[in-house]
Amino acid sequence: MGSRLFILEGLALDTSTPPETTTLSTKHSALLEVIDLARERERALVDSLDADSRTAVGTEERWAPKDHFAHLATWAAFQARRLEAVVTGNPPVQPADNDTVFLERRDDPWESIWADLMRALDDNAAALMRVSDEKLTALNQNGRSLFSLTLNNTYLHPITHVAQLYEERGDSASAEQVQQEAATTMARLFGKGDQYANAVYSLGCYYALRGQSAEAIAQVREALAAHPKLTDQIKEDVDLVSLHDLPEYQALFSA
Repeated sequence: MGSRLFILEGLALDTSTPPETTTLSTKHSALLEVIDLARERERALVDSLDADSRTAVGTEERWAPKDHFAHLATWAAFQARRLEAVVTGNPPVQPADNDTVFLERRDDPWESIWADLMRALDDNAAALMRVSDEKLTALNQNGRSLFSLTLNNTYLHPITHVAQLYEERGDSASAEQVQQEAATTMARLFGKGDQYANAVYSLGCYYALRGQSAEAIAQVREALAAHPKLTDQIKEDVDLVSLHDLPEYQALFSA
């Protein structure tokens, strides 16, 4: 899904030593819930794949399913190490670029890649329990927090890949459903703020790429209402180029 498949910023790490355990806050509980949901949605997709689809080897231009999961495993594992670094004080090395990761893992067996992804989700859940709520929500120099980075690397970003894989297999209903679920989950757990805006923005891009302009504009309008700072990003997003000449789209930015 084009520009939705982003690489997240690095995080400035606080190397002071926190308590060995932390009280389970609302945000901790919500992140644990979305990690479980990510696992469920990824497993549901995998269950729909036959043996040939699971073992297929992709190209740099068109990834096979296991290439998507290798990418997701890499970033989920990196996120777990960022959480662990709050305790250990050892900043992790950022993963290589997507093409390099693809080439490094292209010939790895399906079973190894899938196990790595499931382990990475487990590691995120375990590491969360050792990060205080204060450090989980503290902003770095880029205005990001461990909370938002964990949410993106374990759930929101993976859902864009899951949707893309469903779409490529001709299952548009499932592709749409998992993205709609992401938006409703963000609203339920965190309200209609930044996280909700990111989810409906992704849904809008999905609709735009499918030529569903009315649905796309409605989701973009919702994203802007929830998070006006997305304006510049939305204007530059190539996934939305099909909307640019439409008066309804232009009106979103004329107020």
